[in-house]
Amino acid sequence: MTTNRPVRYRCDIQSQVELDTGGDAARTRVLELSETGAFLEEVPGLDDVQAGDGGVIGIPLPGGDPWVAHVRFHHAGFGRLDVKTPRAEHVSVAVRGYGVEFDQLADDELERLRDFLDLIDSR
Repeated sequence: MTTNRPVRYRCDIQSQVELDTGGDAARTRVLELSETGAFLEEVPGLDDVQAGDGGVIGIPLPGGDPWVAHVRFHHAGFGRLDVKTPRAEHVSVAVRGYGVEFDQLADDELERLRDFLDLIDSR
């Protein structure tokens, strides 16, 4: 039996992550986003996280306060980043980063996220 995975939307959204272990907030990009998690680009400040580490992510959404959720880091890997170039329509590069899962997510924040994902889907 297979479980349906939520649709993942490719994006390029600046965000901020504060690790539960403390330290300065890291500015990173969300490269994929779904109802249950995201793929974050690796940046200084996130380069030593381990599977199971937690943190808080803030993603600016249109028309309101940033969307905030607690995340749990799951795996390191590679995502794709679209690169705009005048000579080619579709160019992407591999970017090292982390898969995170949203946890402790309030119902109203889940609805805000769903509304934003609908906006991405309509583009």
